Amino acid sequence: MTRPLPPPGGEAPGPGRFRVPQEGDTLGELRPLLVALALPTFALAFAISALTTYGPVVLIRLAHSDIKVGLLIGGEGAFALFIPILAGLVSDRLPPSPLGRRLPLVLLGVPFLVAGLVLLPFGPSYLLAALIVFAIYVGYFLYYPPYRALYADLFPRSYYGRVQSSQAVARGAGLGAALLAGGLLLAVWQPFPFVLAAAFVLAATAALLPVARLESSTHGSAGTLELPRLRELLRDRSLGAFAVANGLWELSFTGLRVFIVLYVVRGLGESAAVASAVIAVVAVAYVVAAPLAGWLADRYGILRVIRAAGLVYGVGLICGVFPTSLTPMLSALPFVALAGAILMTLPQALAFSVAPPGAEGAAAGLQDFSRGLGVVLGPILVGGAIDLFRDQLSSTSGYAAMWPVVGVPVLVGVVIVGAIRVPADTDADATVPVAPPRP
Repeated sequence: MTRPLPPPGGEAPGPGRFRVPQEGDTLGELRPLLVALALPTFALAFAISALTTYGPVVLIRLAHSDIKVGLLIGGEGAFALFIPILAGLVSDRLPPSPLGRRLPLVLLGVPFLVAGLVLLPFGPSYLLAALIVFAIYVGYFLYYPPYRALYADLFPRSYYGRVQSSQAVARGAGLGAALLAGGLLLAVWQPFPFVLAAAFVLAATAALLPVARLESSTHGSAGTLELPRLRELLRDRSLGAFAVANGLWELSFTGLRVFIVLYVVRGLGESAAVASAVIAVVAVAYVVAAPLAGWLADRYGILRVIRAAGLVYGVGLICGVFPTSLTPMLSALPFVALAGAILMTLPQALAFSVAPPGAEGAAAGLQDFSRGLGVVLGPILVGGAIDLFRDQLSSTSGYAAMWPVVGVPVLVGVVIVGAIRVPADTDADATVPVAPPRP
């Protein structure tokens, strides 16, 4: 994407306290922009976590069936199969405006998302609750890809690893806040976590307005570049390899997330408190890995870091099939969790690195599309493997079968990214040169 040059003797101007990032800027200088950009990630992570974790508490009284509740909450994967890539493509092609190219789609998603969150606890019937949940997913996927593409619009490609780290920290904070505070808020007033999530979304979107105006001031390339069609994007070898690999990683992550508590409690015979401690270790690893991933990507290249982290993570997961107690797993858990968190932090930066100029919104949508495939298939494949090997792996009630099912896709994804080729002006496998000090 062509970026404006700073005026002679000065920096590119931007509205308010923000300015267009330039090569040589430090993260300290860009921190106000990074914070404003990360706020929607926190809000969206809080909102979707509140829905998937505490939404069933509201829905069960209307559905009277765990299967019906599961169908509604699991609908995220189905919506991810078509809305994100369309939203991303449209945002690439919108004409320049005072709101930029991305914000119109973001603002279109806000009413669906906010109204759905507020209304969900008050749904009078299962049918209306289903429509409300679907509205939340529509708003979420209209909002997310165009919003994420703002990172690619504003930052030079060599900064992608670093800025995605800040987004990963915000995502982890939103997830943690929802999991830790949601139960307490639910006990105070059942609609509380959902109303608070809606308030977070509104506040974060308001903070995004000056960022979107900054994006419009960069005179993005939508009007000057020949934008690729969807068919051409899907035929792009590097983007195709990324989509397949990302789908495999999401399959692994979702399958693990759904069954890890059951593995600890039913497979290893530990208490729910121990399972919570295991999840806490993983959560801490995620927070630690976010800035570490950015630093490693700058130093060694995005692809090299992804391959190394994926290799450690995949092998570590597969080895989980052997222990029949928690003790031997605890020694490897922090390292495997850290490698997995690094792996899951960098795919968005990789997608933007290989996307054709001007197609960053489509790349963000393609990432969500592949994620949707993983979200749908992961729990099905892992659950099927557990049932199939329940007798053969009776020492863990069959739950040890989950580890190869979540580990092998990670390694296959690592092999597939070997087909990725980056544009001539970007080398995702190269280290980022240190910029000379600015006068």
